Amino acid sequence: MKLSRIALAATAFLATSPLAAAPSRLTVPLSDPAKPATLEVSLVMGSVHVVAGKAGEVVLEASAARDDQGQDDAMAPAIAGRTSDRADREHPHMHKIPNATLDLTADEDHNRVRVSTSSFMHALDLEIQVPPESSLKLSTVNDGDIEVAGVGGDLDLHNTNGDIRVEDARGPVTATTVNGDVKVVFSGPMAAAPMAFSTLNGDVDLTLPPTAKANVRLRSDNGDIYSDFDVALSPAPAKIEQDQAKGKYRVSIAKELTGTIAGGGPELFLKTFNGDILLRKAGGGH
Repeated sequence: MKLSRIALAATAFLATSPLAAAPSRLTVPLSDPAKPATLEVSLVMGSVHVVAGKAGEVVLEASAARDDQGQDDAMAPAIAGRTSDRADREHPHMHKIPNATLDLTADEDHNRVRVSTSSFMHALDLEIQVPPESSLKLSTVNDGDIEVAGVGGDLDLHNTNGDIRVEDARGPVTATTVNGDVKVVFSGPMAAAPMAFSTLNGDVDLTLPPTAKANVRLRSDNGDIYSDFDVALSPAPAKIEQDQAKGKYRVSIAKELTGTIAGGGPELFLKTFNGDILLRKAGGGH
């Protein structure tokens, strides 16, 4: 089994903002240059931006997030003052060497590239290029968005506090966030597979090709639903729950719309709690 690991640590010695360094860049060659990659990235803080690049390699570029740099710059005088006072007391004849690194490690095994970082205290921006038909599994939690453009493989995207934006998708796509919008644009033929797009607080904005055929499930608890397509709605089936021990029945009707576009096809699930759902037709002028 072939396993390659590439690690890069960039250190900047700047008095006021140690993280404001030039981006750290590394290139990961693929075991089989003729095939696309499977990329896995998981961040605690930061953004992930992935675009289609060249065949045979994955290129990663990491830098401190711009907002994080600004916060560091604003706090630097106060932090420097406290640090200087303590240093004067504890080590009066020594000076401190800043230790700020952007550690980025990529493991490659048969075209599967796993990216990890030890920079958990500061938000990072990752700019990544992958072969066009690659598959992605991306997640981040705080202080960042997930953006993908021109990547035609399976996309599994998860955020917690930020947006998800996808351009030129072909799918299948799963895109979920908690506090943010989900916007996905399909510009060509779609994969014939189930897909899901959801958020808790934000809009779900999905653009499909004019010739799209799909079964749709649409749910917005505190918002509206809009569509460029003619959706043939189906009656909502009643859900029956039975407690055999107590001889009780509970009947409820789900708060979601179900229907078909152009006679039906793979299932598309669009859901938000606080926000709108927009189902757009590509080329519709919106």
